[in-house]
Amino acid sequence: MQNRNSPPGRKTAGLATQTTSPAKLAGAIKTFAAASSLLRSPDVLQSGAGVSENQQVDDDRMTLFHLDGEKHRKRRAAVAPFFTLRAIKSRYEPIMETTANRIVAGIAAEKNVRLDKLAFQYSVAVAAEVLGLDHSDLPAITRRIEDTINTDPTSNRPVKPESDEAVRKFFEHDVLPAIDARRSDRREDVISRMLDAGASDDLIHTEVRSYAFAGMVTTRELIVMCTWYMIDNPELADQFRSAGQQDQLAIVDEVLRLEPIVGYIRRTAAADIDLPGHGLVPAGTSLTIDVRKANTDEAVTGPCPHLIDAHRVASRTPGSSYMSFGDGPHRCPGAQLGLAEARVFLDRLLRLPNLRFTKEPKMAWFKPIASYVFLEAELTCD
Repeated sequence: MQNRNSPPGRKTAGLATQTTSPAKLAGAIKTFAAASSLLRSPDVLQSGAGVSENQQVDDDRMTLFHLDGEKHRKRRAAVAPFFTLRAIKSRYEPIMETTANRIVAGIAAEKNVRLDKLAFQYSVAVAAEVLGLDHSDLPAITRRIEDTINTDPTSNRPVKPESDEAVRKFFEHDVLPAIDARRSDRREDVISRMLDAGASDDLIHTEVRSYAFAGMVTTRELIVMCTWYMIDNPELADQFRSAGQQDQLAIVDEVLRLEPIVGYIRRTAAADIDLPGHGLVPAGTSLTIDVRKANTDEAVTGPCPHLIDAHRVASRTPGSSYMSFGDGPHRCPGAQLGLAEARVFLDRLLRLPNLRFTKEPKMAWFKPIASYVFLEAELTCD
């Protein structure tokens, strides 16, 4: 289904190309088979998003994102139960629905709002439940988390260093009270599970910030991008409103396939690797996956890869067959949660009458994760 104002996949492709070196683009992996083979290989190491800056940090203070091998597997296994479909349905969907209903009711009353701000507050509410950050007022914790995000375009780190005043405030006002409460009263959340594993306050703080960024910022961008697509294409919006949950998830997944929030995934070969279509890659080689290209590889998408099609075979299990959430051991553990969050919010939002942007949303390139970020998205309705 064609987008009237901007062809699918084109809203951010130019921005991504302009901000990536021609040499890296030329040498990037562009096929789905090679990308999947690389990410599933046991002979690669994480790269990008500040990984090199953390290589001197003790493993016990490194986030899940930065770990590799057996230490990564154990840390991930400990938190995996919080991201299952059962947990999403029973624990998080009621929070999504309540929060989305409240926020959308506010949009209907106020008429002119910043969707990027409200989508972030919504994603904070869900992530806070997953993590165990339930001792803070939602608007306050949203502001403090937003302040910890590193907006410096020259930096490779997605969050500010621990020495930053905003990071200290987040720890003292939000993380530490939650840790203290969980020491005497464990619950089903990430902080409780980390305490069970003997994690220090510093590690919990670091991990929570990593989860907060990955689960909150990316969900905000997904919600705003999907809204933009629906407003540009009323037929797609009608299809979404009338669809069941699975088809709604498939539509969200299709938008994400064409507009991946993380545009490039980087790895370093720890040993010689034989990649389909690329031959032998020597150990020590830095490799970049062009997610947009892999996501539009007809070998996996089928015909017309640049069109939104909720009935693609690959998207009947949303998020399972494309590169937007990565692949292999480091595939985003919250993939299904992020899709579910966006679906619930959009289902409420798109029922507002004559929903429209007052002007085209503004975006910038976020270097730490090779991502687009919405700077402003002003929304109104009748």
